[in-house]
Amino acid sequence: MSTVVSGAIIIALFGWFATIIAISRSKLSSQRKRMLLVPSWIPWLVLALGAPILSGLISWQDALNLGGAITTGMLVSVVISRSGPRR
Repeated sequence: MSTVVSGAIIIALFGWFATIIAISRSKLSSQRKRMLLVPSWIPWLVLALGAPILSGLISWQDALNLGGAITTGMLVSVVISRSGPRR
């Protein structure tokens, strides 16, 4: 993976974290906030990987694999955090 793609993913993560902060400070219910957690990542992912795809740095298949892997990791972390500590 090139430096440009890595930089784009890092920028997308910062944008997503800013979105999470905005969602957490909103007056939405906690259930709705949790439901918005992963879907709020998708626009940032599209923005981050769109430019490298259009400039030919990565293929759309590689971008799909990368985006799927990151999104799957986020989903797993959300599921693990919801289950709470085991006694």
